[in-house]
Amino acid sequence: MNKEIYLKVLFHLSLFGVITSLLAGFYDTIFAFILEAAHLLFEVVEMTLDKVIEHAFETELHETQLIVFYILLGIGGVLLYWVYKLIKYLVNSLGHGILNDWLSFKTAITEDWRAMPVSLRIVWVGAFILVNYFISFFLF
Repeated sequence: MNKEIYLKVLFHLSLFGVITSLLAGFYDTIFAFILEAAHLLFEVVEMTLDKVIEHAFETELHETQLIVFYILLGIGGVLLYWVYKLIKYLVNSLGHGILNDWLSFKTAITEDWRAMPVSLRIVWVGAFILVNYFISFFLF
């Protein structure tokens, strides 16, 4: 048996379950805090740019607002591009690691299944069918 691989998969599934539970339980608090912090940061940057542009170039209110808008639009575009590149890198690296883990897990399961006697295979298939029957019976 490949105990290390099974323990690794069990650990990853447990970690995924804990993270999903935390996000499901506190999604409103977490996302409200993140959005509120982002909004406050945006307001501070906008007000600072308003004052700097107004004093540096001695512009009127409308001109200052236009200049600040286009500066923030440029900064936002650059930040979105960086976030896109970061997400793309993370997805590629995580996807590669998950694919390698899945292939090793699949190989371990296949080897264990082939080494298992027929009677034990029948017990495992029967248990699988019984558990799925009870789940479908109680849920539907």
